[in-house]
This record gives sequence, structure tokens and C-alpha cells, in this order.
Amino acid sequence: MDMIRYLVDRLRDRRGQSMVEFALVLPILLLVVFGATEFGRAWMTLNILTAAAREGARLAVVTAPDVAAVNARVTEVCTAARVVPTVINCVGPDPADVEQRVTVTVQSNFTVLSARVLGPFNGTFPLTAVAVMRHETF
Repeated sequence: MDMIRYLVDRLRDRRGQSMVEFALVLPILLLVVFGATEFGRAWMTLNILTAAAREGARLAVVTAPDVAAVNARVTEVCTAARVVPTVINCVGPDPADVEQRVTVTVQSNFTVLSARVLGPFNGTFPLTAVAVMRHETF
């Protein structure tokens, strides 16, 4: 009788249950945590690129659009935030355009740091920001 009671108590023992549940939930938890972190980094990088494009466009519209000066200003803003721009493009103002718009496009490659945890979301993604402003004529 004691042997049967011992076996029944042993079958009801749930000491390993929490370990199994943790092992099942941990990959999903890591995916959510690292995914949120990488999304935040990508959003921050996009905000930096947008600020750099805006700074370059503002410089181009208040002065004669000097492409070298615009590129230098965009690079300066990106470098301050440790973002490396891959493409900086300044277009305008077009004399045929009534509004005399200047467009500055900045692109950078975003590298996912948590590639081993996130699996299919690894690699490098291009992020692009565009700023369009009206050229101020004096």
C-alpha cells in the first residue's frame, strides 16, 4: 500500500512543470524583447536621418544650394549620432518649378545586431529619409 501511495504522489509531483513552461516561453520572450530593441534602434536611426535631411534642406533653401555644403551638413549631423550615411542627394531648385522646391534625400544601412536571436530578421536594411522645402528667394 505504501508503494502505491508513493507512486501516486510521485506522479502528482510537479517540480519540473515550471521548468518546461519556462523553456517553452523563453524563445517567444526573447523574440519580443530583442525585436522591440531592434525596432527602437531602427526608429532612432530613421529619426536621425530625418533630422539630417531637414538640416541639409534648410541649409539649401536659405542659401544658394551648394551641394557640397549640404552634404557636409548632413554628414555632420549623422556623424554626431554615429550614423553613417550611404547616399546623400540634393536636388533643386528647378527653375521650371513655381514653388522652387529643394529635396534632400539621405539613406543609411541599418544592421540588425540581434541577428542570432531574431533569426529571419537579420541582415542589413536600407533606411531613407526625405526632406522637401521651398527655396527662399530674397
